[in-house]
Amino acid sequence: MNRLDKEPEEKELEDASEGQPEAEASRQCPVGIAFSRERKHWLLAGFLLLLSGILLAFAAPTVWETTEEGATQVHHVFLIGYVGITLLGVLLCLLQFRLPELFRRISGWVLTLLVPWAIFYAVDLINDTKVLYFSQRRLFANYLCYLLVFALVYALCRRASLTTLIAGGACLFFGIANYFVIEFRGKPILPWDIQAIGTAFEVSGGYRYEITRMMAFAVMLLLALTLLCARLETRRKTKSWKLQASERGAALVLFVVLAIQIFPCDLLTDMGISVWAWNQKVSSEQTGVLTGFFANIQFLMVNKPQNYSAEKVRELGEKIDSWEDPTPLGKPEKDPTVIVVMSESLTDLQNVGTLKLDEDCQPFLHSMQGKENVIWGTAYSSVYGGDTCNSEYEFLTGNTLGFLPTGSKPYQQYVDHEQTALPSIMKSQGYTCTALHPGYASAWHRDTAYPYLGFDTFLSADEYTFREREHGLISDESHYKQIIQEYERSEPGEKQFLFTISIQNHGGYEKEDYPNTVRILQVGDEVQNLNAESKYPQAEQYLSMLKETDRATEEFFRYFEQQEEPVVILLFGDHWPNLETNFARNLLDVDTEELEFEDLMREHEVPFLIWANYPLEGEYIGKTSLNYLSGLLLRAAGLQGTSYTNFLENIRQELPVISALGTMDKEFTLYRNGNGVLAETPPEEYAAWLNEYAVLQYNNAFGGGEKQRELFTR
Repeated sequence: MNRLDKEPEEKELEDASEGQPEAEASRQCPVGIAFSRERKHWLLAGFLLLLSGILLAFAAPTVWETTEEGATQVHHVFLIGYVGITLLGVLLCLLQFRLPELFRRISGWVLTLLVPWAIFYAVDLINDTKVLYFSQRRLFANYLCYLLVFALVYALCRRASLTTLIAGGACLFFGIANYFVIEFRGKPILPWDIQAIGTAFEVSGGYRYEITRMMAFAVMLLLALTLLCARLETRRKTKSWKLQASERGAALVLFVVLAIQIFPCDLLTDMGISVWAWNQKVSSEQTGVLTGFFANIQFLMVNKPQNYSAEKVRELGEKIDSWEDPTPLGKPEKDPTVIVVMSESLTDLQNVGTLKLDEDCQPFLHSMQGKENVIWGTAYSSVYGGDTCNSEYEFLTGNTLGFLPTGSKPYQQYVDHEQTALPSIMKSQGYTCTALHPGYASAWHRDTAYPYLGFDTFLSADEYTFREREHGLISDESHYKQIIQEYERSEPGEKQFLFTISIQNHGGYEKEDYPNTVRILQVGDEVQNLNAESKYPQAEQYLSMLKETDRATEEFFRYFEQQEEPVVILLFGDHWPNLETNFARNLLDVDTEELEFEDLMREHEVPFLIWANYPLEGEYIGKTSLNYLSGLLLRAAGLQGTSYTNFLENIRQELPVISALGTMDKEFTLYRNGNGVLAETPPEEYAAWLNEYAVLQYNNAFGGGEKQRELFTR
């Protein structure tokens, strides 16, 4: 028996080339292909077939497609491609290539440069972007972003196969995660979301995950490319440290050059990549997934507003102090207990468009609107489908996300030091400040942010006495009972400020065992057949949950109606839920592919009302935004505000809505916002107001040693 029968081909090649110059070894090396007889390679091929079958089974629901005639058929193109890439992977497991070492080395370099193209297309096809219609410049810009990742990994491991597996796997994982985030939240992953990954895992159990056919194909493609690189890359370990250093050095230089060009030099903008801050989902579809993520990194830094200086802040303070204080809206006999309920995903969809239900799912909310002792209206949130912490931040501080980089998460990014906010104002007037949330304390970094904002105590789910669940989360009824318990625990004469956030109506809305009690009769021009299966099960589940919230809210208010001690309650929603795309389109009577800015703003409308068990000057506030609600609450409680809250009440008369998405003036004209600046120029008078607001907010949040504390505290 000859030596070839005894040992694998790789061993023969290594021995043949050992001790010889590479060029000479390459010339002497036989070229050919043979099947491997090694057991591990056959086991690997079997594992690949098994994995392919499992992925196909999970992706089966998406393998079927509906034709224009309405018939359902198998997606033949996908199946052919999927079987082909699987067989290619199996062959690569079993085949051995006898190739010159020089050819192998060059192949490794070439594949490292080419694989990013394939991964780029895989990630974007998973996310259904417009990649097939990208211009050549946009395609190349996307390629450079993926090449940046591959260059860094290659500099670390210097192996084409490892680079493909690690870098390609990381990009693919990002793309799949991005797909699910869009499904559940309605917008892609943004740079500042990385800090909230813990919160994402904590609430991820409420959603349903479905592997798509493109995900399955992309995974098999990645494995096939990794095997191809492994079969073609060099088999002989070079003893030349110079060659190793030169390969790592070249990759590192490429990474550094690309990083400098993409970020500080803003190469992406020069190549036609621009972020649509007001609609990140559409922006991602137009720019590419990873490229859109990188483009948003430009907006992590908060720049000083135009005309900002300590002297400018002092001048504004003197100007505000010359104004009359806003008149109180409430007349309690003594300082009241102040309760805020920020209700998870609370909206009034029946007030947004044409929506007919078999019964009103929010009768109590609607009965309160218009009462003589209720201040109520529509507020605009800066977020959609998630990011509850941003709604909290705007309400508690009076700051607007409109002056911060798009997608900012202030709790994670900026609230890392003591900041003046509503709790500190209340504490200065003798109040004990408590926050309650029936979720994890660490969610959105609340456990670290709340002390900086002035809260004395924070009660999370672990400390709740009442823990009955609705839709898998602590119910609003239990949440209200906990608030009442904290109210009853107060000492005689103690003044309480209770800021609370519910969690019951958090997405997703796909629990099969949840009893839907609300049916949609009509949405937009579309009439539903009640005898057929609902077209909008998510929307009906959400509306059924709202019905339970409304019932519990009525009981909560009835309790405080009977209290002799003065109490004022603010109730508002944090954002819209993320429901079926067709439901939102029909509700707004628009095509979501061509959503106008005005329609995007409508998707950020949430109801609010302020009620008290003492005389309160009722008022309908047609439109406002969350950053103004704390000023209204102080006036309803008959409490004094600060120079900053007085400024906010004055600017609200001119610009009643200022959010991350846009600004609305008193004539209801909209101005698109993005990345801390208005994309559309308002009249000079409004521009001056906005600049003053931006200057004060920057001093409040980022002023450091120059902060004029007397403007923001009592």
